[in-house]
Amino acid sequence: MINLKAAIILPLLFTMTMGCSGQMDGIIRRDAKRIEISYTDSRLATAELLVVLPDGESFHGQSERFDRKKDMMDKGSVGIDDQYGNFEALQTFNGNAMATLSGSRGNVIKCRFNVADLIIGFSTGGAGLCQISDGRVIDVFF
Repeated sequence: MINLKAAIILPLLFTMTMGCSGQMDGIIRRDAKRIEISYTDSRLATAELLVVLPDGESFHGQSERFDRKKDMMDKGSVGIDDQYGNFEALQTFNGNAMATLSGSRGNVIKCRFNVADLIIGFSTGGAGLCQISDGRVIDVFF
């Protein structure tokens, strides 16, 4: 009986933790240039993200679940304005995942995503909004 349970549970557990990779499409609002955001999804509510902008700057970081209420409680009464500083485009986008990506030339990208199914990950589809520390905004679709 134990072998039967193991034969059922182990493949299911392996499938749930196995990573999935893919690409999201993005459009930089200022100049309407298209970019691709590559992800490797761990299916445990996190994913590794990689972005290369048209000017060659590359960004790398990790996404995680976003719980606005929990985030506000952890930071006390700090509002979203203070928390995101110069990333004002993110203030109006409600999402269930967020990411901070560090750039090869010193810039930072902060993103908010609305993932259709957080447990399965980005492969389920959704939309997002990212903002580069220089002010450019990226609309993301996946």
